[in-house]
Amino acid sequence: MNMSDDKWSSLTVSRNSKLRILKRGALRRGLLLLFPALVLLPPSPLQATKLVTYSILNEARAGAVEGTYVVDLNRAFAFYLLNALKAGPRADNSLVPAGLLAVLEGGDAALDAVRKSLEYTRKLLGDPVEVDRLRAAGVLRDLKRVKLLTPLPFPHRILAIGLNYRKHAEESGQKIPLFPEVFSKESLPIGAGETIRIPKAVKQPDYEVELAFVIGKPARNVSKERALEYVAGYMVFNDVSARDVQRRGSQWVLGKSVDTFAVAGPYLVLKDEIPNPQKLELKASVGEEVLQQSNTADMIFSVAEIIADVTQYLTLQPGTIVATGTPSGVGSARKPQRWLRHGETIRLEVQGLGVLENPIVQE
Repeated sequence: MNMSDDKWSSLTVSRNSKLRILKRGALRRGLLLLFPALVLLPPSPLQATKLVTYSILNEARAGAVEGTYVVDLNRAFAFYLLNALKAGPRADNSLVPAGLLAVLEGGDAALDAVRKSLEYTRKLLGDPVEVDRLRAAGVLRDLKRVKLLTPLPFPHRILAIGLNYRKHAEESGQKIPLFPEVFSKESLPIGAGETIRIPKAVKQPDYEVELAFVIGKPARNVSKERALEYVAGYMVFNDVSARDVQRRGSQWVLGKSVDTFAVAGPYLVLKDEIPNPQKLELKASVGEEVLQQSNTADMIFSVAEIIADVTQYLTLQPGTIVATGTPSGVGSARKPQRWLRHGETIRLEVQGLGVLENPIVQE
């Protein structure tokens, strides 16, 4: 059968197009067989700003973890002023102080300066020449050569909320509270990798995985609708509890404030990277044993509701840590009861906030 040149040309183009589509499909299927993570993994999120306190040469300074580096916040801001804004070598970099608590006390202006200087630093990390300049200026430290402490070694205060998960209240045999059950933890926090030490007098050491938020500016009489504006960021928190001490009287403070029984970290992730704190997975485990697994959607009082309630009575200052309660699965509610044991390592995870691991030692 004869065809005109135009018809043959059209058929050839059509067939070639189909072949290209088939080849692309086959290539894609082949790639998916070789690399199934291409479809199993969700799109990469925006790069999280993970603020830390790091120690080097016995000096504790505010930083941010970026890949294999820790970026010194104060020196990064000075570098940004000098090189990006051409502000001159004598430019005032005091807007971003050397300590993380002081940064938070600087409010939105200080955190905005942190964001801008980190964004500028990130752009330079792909250039070896610029990396050398950043190192020389003290902006970059190798993560392996520093010690990460808890983000806020000396917070303004630590408040915590009891019985704030429906299933935890039920497993504890308690009524659903009408208002947040607020108590304080008086011990200073420790960070990831540090040892939780169980005193001889404590016979029932328990674990509690929690979402904690950190206040970023003074909050008083705050409405629920505006409450999250006062949050600087979020952390993983372990509200370690001496149940025998907690229950020997009507007040919880002593049983909740044993030395090393407040664990926070490994990072303070800024709030704009956690758009909804009420949709986060939580998990606590020891080895392969899963002790707690839940979602912050089960919270009775949301982060916003906690802030709105508490600030009717007291001012929450920048650097205040608030632990928002623990889900079901605590050791005291298990049958048989399950306490922390010498030689174990407790691992806590909250979605988007990293992993908090700590060894347990019985004194």
